[in-house]
Parts: sequence; C-alpha cells; structure tokens
Amino acid sequence: NQSKKAVSAGSEQEVSVAKEASIVKISLGESSLKWKGFKPGGEHFGSISLSDGEIKLSGDNLVSGYVAVQMNSIAVEDLEGEMAAKLKGHLESEDFFDSNKYPTAKFELTNLPEGGLNLSKITELTGNLTLKDVTKNITIPIETIESESNTASYKITSKTFTINRADWNVRYGSKSFFDNLADNFIEDNIELQFVILAKK
Repeated sequence: NQSKKAVSAGSEQEVSVAKEASIVKISLGESSLKWKGFKPGGEHFGSISLSDGEIKLSGDNLVSGYVAVQMNSIAVEDLEGEMAAKLKGHLESEDFFDSNKYPTAKFELTNLPEGGLNLSKITELTGNLTLKDVTKNITIPIETIESESNTASYKITSKTFTINRADWNVRYGSKSFFDNLADNFIEDNIELQFVILAKK
C-alpha cells in the first residue's frame, strides 16, 4: 500500500519575480495533472484540469512561473457512471477540497536564483502550493524538461511526488486528525504527477 514519504510542506516563501523575461503561456489542453489517492485495500485515481499558467524565461533560464488548477474539474478514472460522479462530488465537497469556496489551487515558483536557473540543469522545482486557504512551500522532483527551439515550446514532466493533504487542512477521514475511524479512513498521502507544455 502507500509507503512513499510526503514532500515536506514548509512555510510560504517569497515568489520568484522576473525583471526582464519572455512570457511563455502554458497550453492547458496539452498539459495534465494526474492524482492517486489510497484507502485500505484499494486506490482511486484520475486527473484535474489546469485553468491558467505561464513560465518566464530569460534566454534558456527559468526565472519565474505559476500554474493554476481548476478544482471543480476533478475526473475519476478508475470508476464509471454514478460511482465516479459520486466520488467526484465528494472530493469537490466541503469534506475535501470545497471547490465552490476555493475554485482554484495554485503552484508558484520560489527560490529561483537571480537570473534564473538553466532549464537543462533543473532536477527539482520549489514553490508555494496553495490548496483551500493554506499555502505551503514544497519541492517537486522533475523527471525531464524538453525544449524545442523550432516551436519555442517547453515540456516539463515531474516525477511522481506525494503530498500529505492534512498539511493543507483537507481533513475528511484523515488519520492525522481523527483517531476513532477504524477502517473508514482514507490515506492522508496523495500522489501527484504532471506534464506541463508551455509554448509561445
């Protein structure tokens, strides 16, 4: 079952700001965010749509960036029909992500050096992740960054990483907050993986 350690959720950091840079918008339809959640004896998985995002480049250096996630777009891919709709409704309800009240989650890059970081050398990205009304600073491991100079496109693929939803007060059925749940709990850890395509 779930044994991977969640990324450390530290305090919010100052967001990286670009002074002179070219803006490259994220292609929402060609980018994806995958999620996987765990419970005793099983798991659920699916995807969430991005709603906005951009990276800023100075030459081949990444100087700032953010991505926004549309929290009412949770898709459940391991179930069908009524069961999928029921789980989607529950995940978007006040019990979990409360997407009516908090329609957007956001990841904003921090800790980038003055002048940015060369794309070819990036192995991880650090940023503020805002879920609901909580912002924590996390570091995400990066699998590859592919740049295509002919089309001025950049494809950023993360490794699978794990967050502990309790760090963002997403508490329903959480072992971190309730001791009397017996087998009803859902694991605190959520696995995430993204592919982001940005192009001019």
